[in-house]
Amino acid sequence: MLDVQIRLHREYLLTQATGQKLFLTLHLHPQAAACSARPPLAVAFVVETSGSMREVVTERIEGAGQMTVLGGKAAEMVHAAKTKMDLVTESLRGLLESGLLQPGDRLALVKFDDTAEVLVPFTGIAERARLLAATERLNWYAGGTQMGSGMLAATTLLRGETGNRRLVLLMNGQTSDEALVHEQINLLADAQIPVTTVGMGDEVNTQLLVEITDRTQGRPIDVVPGTRPPELPAVRASELPAALLGDLRQAAGEVVTNVGLSIRTVKDVVLERVTRVHPTQTEVDRGKAPLPLGNVEAGGGATYILEFTLPARPSARMRLAQLGLTYQIPGAHYMGEVSPLDVIVEFTQDAVLAARVDAEVMQWVQQRNVEGLIAQATREAQTNPQQGQKTLELARSMTQRLRNGAMTQVLDRALGELSISKAISLGTAKTLKMGAKTQTIKVRRNDRSSDEDIRKRAGA
Repeated sequence: MLDVQIRLHREYLLTQATGQKLFLTLHLHPQAAACSARPPLAVAFVVETSGSMREVVTERIEGAGQMTVLGGKAAEMVHAAKTKMDLVTESLRGLLESGLLQPGDRLALVKFDDTAEVLVPFTGIAERARLLAATERLNWYAGGTQMGSGMLAATTLLRGETGNRRLVLLMNGQTSDEALVHEQINLLADAQIPVTTVGMGDEVNTQLLVEITDRTQGRPIDVVPGTRPPELPAVRASELPAALLGDLRQAAGEVVTNVGLSIRTVKDVVLERVTRVHPTQTEVDRGKAPLPLGNVEAGGGATYILEFTLPARPSARMRLAQLGLTYQIPGAHYMGEVSPLDVIVEFTQDAVLAARVDAEVMQWVQQRNVEGLIAQATREAQTNPQQGQKTLELARSMTQRLRNGAMTQVLDRALGELSISKAISLGTAKTLKMGAKTQTIKVRRNDRSSDEDIRKRAGA
């Protein structure tokens, strides 16, 4: 029920050369039978209810174009400004009334401030009134930010659920129990439960949210106040309901779950890194066995880059590694296994053969490398703005060749700030980090560049 394809960036490698790299793309795509088996969802929403969630983030709109009748006279309606909490409750109500949820789906709601509390445990959507009543209770609370406690309560609930499990974390700022957050990240990663993080405003701990989504193969959503225009990947505060609905729709489309990758390598072949590069970019934890690849959507599938370092070898055609995959299709109550896949290359003394590279694979590598360059440039900008600017320009050239206009635009903004103020603003740094994770695109298959050009662009 799962189609698997591997491609090597080079099928020929030089004889007796040490330290050569081999990049491999692993494409996973559910078959038709799997695509038709929509899994039951078990989603726990964890919402910060601290006092700062009452901050107004949308503007009061005069003359919205909608009419009503007041005192027997027609009048144009005025939309009041909304707080972060208003938008959260509106989003949750919208999910419950969207028609996306099916009878087998179950939702839970947890709040956290000074303490965490389960407002409603996992409940089927047939009890919509009970779930709606729980969302209204979010406005009853205020206090601190014990995010770890909220995650702990949700993780405990999720352990007893089946199907496609997910945690959605909506928060506003920092957390006062970060050690507990890290404990919960480990538990969620071990259980292969993806976390969607919704960071509202520029004061969020972006690094922590990215770590959560990286470790759990989840997705970050960056929300900015409606008082300023958002730049991708950020969404305007008023668009939060639509963004959460889209995230739930994506979860419903993840028909293959708990994909595990086993890799057996021959002597001295070293697996350096495994990165999911589509639909979002996350690093796969190589400390787990099998490697947790997360879930796979019915529509676009998922793509991963495996990076190996190779020892010197004599001229010969040989197997360097063998890949094995296991997975689940909860909608069909099915557990599957893919026949072992051999990674075979030929070591040759022919330098022309060894110089041939696969353009598609190298574009995926290039896309992966953009994130590393952005992280490097952000660090450099703090002490050496000139060097940070050079690194950002390199990342920009990569996004241009990939035709990733959204990331090119964000990089232009960062370069402008560095040129004028010799620093990257907090908001732009956050947008860069989030964009590198979420603004990934499928590579083009018709690249006619030379092999040397492709290698240079990918930094490989």
